[in-house]
Amino acid sequence: MKEYEHFGDYMFALLFAPLKKGKRLANQLYIFFKVIGRIFDNLKRDALRVRDEANVATASPVMLPVHGQDRNMPRLAGESIEGYRTRLAMKGIISEKAGIKEGIRYALAALGYENCAIEPFVFLDPERWAEFSVNLGVGTAEAVRDISRVYSEIQVVKEASSKIAGFTVPGKTVYSALRVGGATACIVTLPLQEVADHFEFQDTLRLGGQTSLHAVLPVAEQK
Repeated sequence: MKEYEHFGDYMFALLFAPLKKGKRLANQLYIFFKVIGRIFDNLKRDALRVRDEANVATASPVMLPVHGQDRNMPRLAGESIEGYRTRLAMKGIISEKAGIKEGIRYALAALGYENCAIEPFVFLDPERWAEFSVNLGVGTAEAVRDISRVYSEIQVVKEASSKIAGFTVPGKTVYSALRVGGATACIVTLPLQEVADHFEFQDTLRLGGQTSLHAVLPVAEQK
């Protein structure tokens, strides 16, 4: 079956052959369908746009905040458009898994931290059985870098009786090693957002080639 790009051409093709004789530009039926067809073409375009805008996966960037209002999920500071789209699309499964470990992992994955790890703090201190630590791992290029926002999102989905003991926040490191006489000198740069009273750095430099540096983000106790 022949495909028609415009509705007017399709309607004209349905006419009997005697009604289609002569030049199209002089045919009154062709002119009529051409005018009416534009109206239906616009209706079709609008209907397809509504279909796309109603779906988070195909919605335009302007429409995403509207979907966020329906889900009570405003766009976070520094969050990319595609990152926001992913977080909105994962709203259902995050809500379904809220209150358990998987829910936190899904929430962090939606923020760009798919390699995160959730560890119970009871293994380090048996008396702190209701606490857990979060290792964000290496985030994607579109991951939310505002740690306070990440903390707030975890607070929303975690179990009500649990408490965050602390964060481990790996950063993108640039390092160089110089071996002189068997000793090793290592320069490590760890660019992290400076937040007063939030970050504590622990670094260890061991001769012989082993070097480690990590950042720990302790969370103040809730009042």
